[in-house]
Amino acid sequence: MPQRLAAIDVGSNTILLLVAEPDSSGGLTATTEAEDQPRLAAGLGTTGRLSKAAMDRALQSLVRMRDLAAREGATRIDAVATAAVREAENGAEFLDRVRRAGIPLRLISPEVEAELAYLSAAHHFPGAEATLVADIGGGSMELVGARKDRVVLTASLPLGAVRLTELGLSSHALREYIRIRLSTVLVDHAWLGAQLVGSGGTFANLASMVLARRPHRTGDSIQGLRVSLEELEQVLSMLEAMSVEERRTVPGLRPERADIIVAGLTVADELLGLVQGREIAVNRYGLREGLLLEMVGLVKHQSP
Repeated sequence: MPQRLAAIDVGSNTILLLVAEPDSSGGLTATTEAEDQPRLAAGLGTTGRLSKAAMDRALQSLVRMRDLAAREGATRIDAVATAAVREAENGAEFLDRVRRAGIPLRLISPEVEAELAYLSAAHHFPGAEATLVADIGGGSMELVGARKDRVVLTASLPLGAVRLTELGLSSHALREYIRIRLSTVLVDHAWLGAQLVGSGGTFANLASMVLARRPHRTGDSIQGLRVSLEELEQVLSMLEAMSVEERRTVPGLRPERADIIVAGLTVADELLGLVQGREIAVNRYGLREGLLLEMVGLVKHQSP
């Protein structure tokens, strides 16, 4: 039997599990996925610390995912923590608690986080002259750009969906805030027309909502779905006009994302506008799959 491997991505908002095994085509076949939203970074922007309640929730989620991976036959597990743990004054305390529970959690840099997301994107969307991969998490957005499969740009920006929501800005002020920060890394016309790949919960939920709205569905898989600028803006306009409670009933949107989805989609919309893009290709696996690709030796991450 092929060896099953597990990867866990501990984000600011969401914790994600992917169990997969190598397949005959040189890729990976996913066997199990799980998602939980303990909102590890709740209140971090105000206090600079992870709250005990948030750490407790996250640890419970991680234990459940570790046990699920074991039940599914995973013989190796890799778990990584990102923005929330990097930024928190007591991030080391959280890492220690998780490790004492027998979960090998490690902290990765923004550069490695971005590159792992790119590894997965390049695996599914090869061959473009230029590719930008955006992974919108709860606390930050990791942006990685490649030309002819060579990474030349990595950036971590404070544009996570939870962080932006907690700022409480008006729609106009939010867009201005996002635009200014994007322009600090996309400073010229070099990325105009680049292929844009989106990974993370914001893009996965966008794809699910778009699928639910399309009159003639060609399938139920969001992996590889191409969402047009028009579709993105229609969904965003619809959600902006709704209350949080109304958003919870929108087909394709996970109810627990109802309060943060507008901020995440606004980032996506501004990014498309800045590069004059017409569509986003959705990569549902992202960082988790990048970890697994490294674990089986199919690819290695690189530095710009």
